[in-house]
Amino acid sequence: MPEQRLTELHLHFHGCVRPPDLLRHLAASEDTDWDWYEGEMAAAYGAVPPTRRVVERHRRGDPGAAAEFARLFVFRDEDAGSFARFQAKANLLFAAPADPAVFAPGIRADLARQGLAHAELRVSAAMFPALAATSGNTPVAERFAVSLPRRDPWPDWERVRALALGPHGHLLTGIDFSGAEEGHPPRAQAAFLAAVHEFNATHPRRALAILYHVGESFGDKSLESAVRWVHEAAELGAHRLGHAIALGLDPHTLGPHTREEPASERRDQIAYDLEHAKGLGEFGVVVDPAALRAELARLAPLPEAAPVPARYDAARLTDVARRQRYATSRLRALGTVIEVCPTSNRRTAGLTDPAAHPLGQFLAAGLPVTISSDDPGLFGTTLAEELAWAAENFPGGQALRPHLLATAWSSRAEILTGRAQVP
Repeated sequence: MPEQRLTELHLHFHGCVRPPDLLRHLAASEDTDWDWYEGEMAAAYGAVPPTRRVVERHRRGDPGAAAEFARLFVFRDEDAGSFARFQAKANLLFAAPADPAVFAPGIRADLARQGLAHAELRVSAAMFPALAATSGNTPVAERFAVSLPRRDPWPDWERVRALALGPHGHLLTGIDFSGAEEGHPPRAQAAFLAAVHEFNATHPRRALAILYHVGESFGDKSLESAVRWVHEAAELGAHRLGHAIALGLDPHTLGPHTREEPASERRDQIAYDLEHAKGLGEFGVVVDPAALRAELARLAPLPEAAPVPARYDAARLTDVARRQRYATSRLRALGTVIEVCPTSNRRTAGLTDPAAHPLGQFLAAGLPVTISSDDPGLFGTTLAEELAWAAENFPGGQALRPHLLATAWSSRAEILTGRAQVP
């Protein structure tokens, strides 16, 4: 496939800021909230980094400050395994107020240097008008998705509708749910996503793809619930799912262990098992309706947040793997695309061993998968490097690259919603 179709579908605008551009901005700012940034870093890392002093050295003309700043800012392999550490480093991007116009030229130049043909950037509703108005000043075909708060997306919805139907609406091709998943099950967005589908049916030429981060972080729930969340997001009509690690991670790699989830999640899992008993059974999952209803009765008096333990031995981990295969079969039938961000997964989720990475399971299952860099500035990576890692570590080798490129090109938001056709 020609390189002019190099396609990036999972980019967060601020995560694309490279260290030199952020350093210049911080050095020029007189309103940086260092106390907030340093407090968050201390909580996540147990120590305050010398970032403030490095920025001051840069102001004084120290030529070595830039390299040290990059080392402090980029989320590296040695930081791996903690989303809290990732978020703490990412906070530096927001420590000093900035109009998106400050970072847009550097981001656009970087995407052009990478040779991208198409890039979809996740932005806020407030950022979109200014970015859209200047998007023609780049050789990369830019499209945007507005990120909405999981807690309550409704207040932003009228503005998003207006933007989609406005003069730059052809550039707004999706909505996105991202940030911390914990406490925000996909089912809570059912009514909202139904409204998005209704908008799409009414305005097909401005239809919005639903992009949903899910199954990336699941320490607060059972493995069964983590798999269910991925499946539920797809059944609610999400066009592309971000990460979906819970669906492809071999549960046996976690070994025997115990975790907890709120009683509300256990109740939802029981309801799911009863609803999907036939499909689960086809993949070897034994569903006992009488036992589940009896458990529901025992859970009834508990508050929603009451902890319910989930104890995993080898047999239960095997059962989770069967559940994954059932959910995977449903995603395949729905045509749901999974956005895999290898470096992001390796570092935020600690998936440093390629053999443990979900990409292998997704490819083996025949799911449509795209490769992206997520936050290339913060991770210090490029799309070419992400694709190279996939080709080096999974069956198919270099032949995998054109397959992944073709999948990404045909999975652009405007294609998935029917706005446009694959040329």
